[in-house]
Amino acid sequence: MIKSKYILLCILAFLCFEISAQNIWSKRAGCGGSKRERGVGFSIAGRGYIGLGQDTLNLMLKDLWEYDPASNSWTQKANFPGVARRDAASFVIGTKAYVGTGMDNADAWIGNALADFWEYSPATNTWTSKASFPGNSGFGIYYATGFSVLGKGYFCCGKEAASNYSNDLWEYNPTTNTWLQKLDMPGPERYGAVAFTVGNYAYCGTGTDENILTNDFYRYDPSINMWMILSNFPGSGRFSGSSFVLSGKGYMLLGTDGGYKDELWMYDETLDYWFPKAAFPGGARRSAGAFSISGKGYAGTGKGLTGTRRDFWEYLPSIPAGINEYSDIIFSNVYPNPMTEQSTIVLSDKISLQNLFWELRDVQGKLISTETIEQNSFTISKNNMTNGIYALNIKNKNGTIASKKIIVQ
Repeated sequence: MIKSKYILLCILAFLCFEISAQNIWSKRAGCGGSKRERGVGFSIAGRGYIGLGQDTLNLMLKDLWEYDPASNSWTQKANFPGVARRDAASFVIGTKAYVGTGMDNADAWIGNALADFWEYSPATNTWTSKASFPGNSGFGIYYATGFSVLGKGYFCCGKEAASNYSNDLWEYNPTTNTWLQKLDMPGPERYGAVAFTVGNYAYCGTGTDENILTNDFYRYDPSINMWMILSNFPGSGRFSGSSFVLSGKGYMLLGTDGGYKDELWMYDETLDYWFPKAAFPGGARRSAGAFSISGKGYAGTGKGLTGTRRDFWEYLPSIPAGINEYSDIIFSNVYPNPMTEQSTIVLSDKISLQNLFWELRDVQGKLISTETIEQNSFTISKNNMTNGIYALNIKNKNGTIASKKIIVQ
């Protein structure tokens, strides 16, 4: 009996360790090369890459460094073949990365916006020139946002000159090596937006035009070339944030709203809702490089209160949000409960009702009734239900996302 209790205690201790070892950051080897900000970051085939940007002396950089998470080490790769630059944009399609545009000087008033565009192959460690970015009449752009969806790459928004901004969206086809202008991103012209891709959609928002810091957020569907307005990002309006994707969830971190931010937020597209996560421990900053590898997020470099940085951190996500966590968010009120004739259910007005429905089941799991949810407030009636305990489940295409106990008297 004593041995069995000891084993049980060991199992419980192990489970507690596993749970506590979630939603945490761990410091890793500093990024290769010099301190930098305003570079690019991406990952391919189990390796991460950070490069370009500007250093502590505001000199432009063109080096590229590869991170191996297994050995926690950096290796310098072939230099970017274009001119050294900051605020380039990038995306990944398959086994290739695509990098281009940017600014060749720390001072935009005397520098040049760039339009050249390059493909990087990690397998051969080579760069290949591709069709230049045609936006801004071919005169280049910087501070644009890059993402890829369904085998195509996209550059969105950015700065055309020191005080000229864009909300253009351009699509790159790697098969034909051609660009095609698509539907403009909604909202104001901006630069320094954040984007990530989940499934067949891209999600993009925040940014600024130097006067207005935005926190609006949108979903882009490339199959129909349409944008959908989503709930605003709940943090302050900001720009120069970073992002990565883990287990089908988009994460946005860091940035500046006039002061530097250390926040990390997870977006759940099924609820159109943002969850705050563990703050970045390396210090608040903007213009950091970020990517994900094998279920972990990585972020580093950038600029904060102590200047330009090269430190680098690994993020282990929390256990996926479960029914209990969602229930606290989704249900605003259920009254009366216990129910004698009927109860009113009030859901949070911060969640999307798209594809949601409710169902009521008894303690044996038998379905009593179900309906599509069209408004944030609805009623359920006792009708022929016997007294007892029932489960009111809120569901979407992925299954039950929230549940509430209903007592019928």
